Amino acid sequence: MKKIVLMIMFFIALSSFSFAESDGECGFQILKVGTSASMSGKGDAVSASSGDATILWYNPAAVQLSKNSNFCFSHSSYIFENDIENASLIVRKGNYSYGFGAIFLNYGKIDSYDENPYDINDKIGEYHPIDILLAGNFSFRFLPNLLCGSNLKIIHEKIHTESSWGLATDFGLIYDSFLRGLNFAIVAQNLGFSSKMKSENIKFPNTYKLGTSYTFQMEEKSEFSLSTDFIKYIDNDDIKINLGFEYSFTKLFFARLGYKFNYDEEDFSAGLGIKLTKYNFDYSFVPYQNEIGNVHRFSIAYNF
Repeated sequence: MKKIVLMIMFFIALSSFSFAESDGECGFQILKVGTSASMSGKGDAVSASSGDATILWYNPAAVQLSKNSNFCFSHSSYIFENDIENASLIVRKGNYSYGFGAIFLNYGKIDSYDENPYDINDKIGEYHPIDILLAGNFSFRFLPNLLCGSNLKIIHEKIHTESSWGLATDFGLIYDSFLRGLNFAIVAQNLGFSSKMKSENIKFPNTYKLGTSYTFQMEEKSEFSLSTDFIKYIDNDDIKINLGFEYSFTKLFFARLGYKFNYDEEDFSAGLGIKLTKYNFDYSFVPYQNEIGNVHRFSIAYNF
């Protein structure tokens, strides 16, 4: 049975990467932005890892790896002075779990000008673009070593007087391997459709992931994890590679590092975390290249 499961997962992964050819520019780019402090500190290489409630945005099956139910709120001071808020909840019920999440991207105020090309100083007002993303999650243990999960997502994007709605799904699998602490993951995300914006169809940034994670003890009180994600976006020809590292001391203090390959503006990331009774506090720092700015993320999670 284990060999059959591995063969099926390998075939799905190979098919996803082989047929996921670039399909031009896509909209709803909020679907590609990580919002979790604990995840981004590890370079977002978490598709085969456990985590707080925000893990549902990275792999819907990974919710089943969490030991506790969890509520997490995250704030991101994003590039270009934009802010992203994220609230996520997962509820563990033994062999199955469910969850909900919401993301709000505030672009701030943008000046609006008259369409007269000869008068660039003719300001006529302001507008407030926003992105709103809602998700429902369900995951379960299909076999003793195989976890499955799915998200249903509703997306709303508004730019000035134009807006669009979309409906998308995510699917994920995690294989808990023969070696303790070693997991493999396959994820397909952002598969769906949307309404037109200004008479134009908006394509989703379909995303395909193949991930691994290995967690092991270095000493009695120290734990170390290594994780890797291979990611293919439908609107980009390159295969992205995310690497993540996490060191845990007594499962109360956490240090994280991440590195991304084949990204235009991102590479290094770092983060710290601390657990106090039932609460987790996390911070991550992600510098962007070419003077775009730095991203600071803060998260607080409650385990119950």
